[in-house]
Amino acid sequence: MSGPAKILLITGGKYHDFDLARLVLLNLMAEDERIRATCASDFSECSALGGYRAIVLYTCDLLPGDDAAAALESFVANGGRLLALHGANAGLEFTDGPEIVTSGVRIPGLVKPTAETAAPGFMRLLGSRFVAHLAGQPMHIHVEDADHPITAGLEDFTVTDEPYIASPLAEYRTLLSARYKGEAPGYLLGQWDDDPPRPQLYVRSHGLGEVAYSPLGHACGRYDALQLMDEAPVVRGPWDDAAFQELLRRCIAWLIA
Repeated sequence: MSGPAKILLITGGKYHDFDLARLVLLNLMAEDERIRATCASDFSECSALGGYRAIVLYTCDLLPGDDAAAALESFVANGGRLLALHGANAGLEFTDGPEIVTSGVRIPGLVKPTAETAAPGFMRLLGSRFVAHLAGQPMHIHVEDADHPITAGLEDFTVTDEPYIASPLAEYRTLLSARYKGEAPGYLLGQWDDDPPRPQLYVRSHGLGEVAYSPLGHACGRYDALQLMDEAPVVRGPWDDAAFQELLRRCIAWLIA
């Protein structure tokens, strides 16, 4: 397809450094002169998706309303591509308490798995629902499927990130995986002793279009968790990592292919 490739980049929500993610993603998009990016901090732009080739989501506890969710589903069904990262499939709720205070963090209660009633159509479109995550740690990312354009020629790599636990909601094709188990501090489901290969990037078809989701990409700046603490430890996660940036670069190329 000739002409500019318009991408809608939505970054926003809670507990994450959306500025860092936006900056890195825009810099990577700028490497391709065909791309013209529009930035939004919520799903309000979904009311007018005509002309866009692709959508990228880096969000957490930011879910679309019914109209926006329907617009996203229609966009993909009609041939668009959607890349969702990290907490895009997370709708956070807490138990009734008691409040937990640890290392200066005020948690009103344990974090519940994302509810089945939280934007169900949107979650099915993404293909999974967030449940919990282990503490940030080095993760060995294994290439499960090298026959896809995103992963063709890609080698295994290691990043430091939050190991995510998610419930599958649809069939998908796993491209990258990792194995991990242990404690998920602060979560209602706080212990994970099984050790299956957990998807770190998958793709799925929906109508004429496709969705890709990766749980990788945690980052938090000094004032990005004011709901829980006055100042947070700065965590840039994998965003400075060359291997992670190469993965994002490949995802962006796939979005407009």
